[in-house]
Amino acid sequence: MTAITKLQSRHFFSLPNILSSKKHYSERKLLTFSQNQLYNVVSNVDDYQNFIPFCTDSKVYTNKQLDNGVNVMTAELSVGFKLFEEKYMSKVTCNKPHSVTAVAADAKLFNDMTTTWKFTPNVPHAKLKSPEASDHPTCWVDFSIGFDFASPLHAQASTVFFDQVSKMMLQAFVDRCQTVYRK
Repeated sequence: MTAITKLQSRHFFSLPNILSSKKHYSERKLLTFSQNQLYNVVSNVDDYQNFIPFCTDSKVYTNKQLDNGVNVMTAELSVGFKLFEEKYMSKVTCNKPHSVTAVAADAKLFNDMTTTWKFTPNVPHAKLKSPEASDHPTCWVDFSIGFDFASPLHAQASTVFFDQVSKMMLQAFVDRCQTVYRK
């Protein structure tokens, strides 16, 4: 019979992992657009090049409707600023009208990148499943983005502007809703 001993250790000083390039940003906002309106703008990946800062091109290559009603796309985004331009592929999962999640599938640019949008109508909890909830004129948006660049150069550059660009990205979608729905 073998005895298994579990060793525990304590550290009196803890240093952050200075080599880690992982970044995360999240924000929750109440917006004056419906769940359907927000979902339609965020899930329309082909239009991203028209309004997202630094997005120079956006293309959906595959679009598959699953049996459970979820839509899964393979899309390519090109991002650029001055001399910097990169392309990456993403798997975009759309659960109408509740959420859109994009996961970068290109290992050359990112070790990991996930963007998540969740849309919740601003109605009492008991009315969330009612048919009219998704058209209620106000909606909570939970937006989060997390990534880890594969390149140390990109990781270092991102520390300077990550929060600002993340806020700009969320605002770009709000502005797009304004353009599309408040003409």
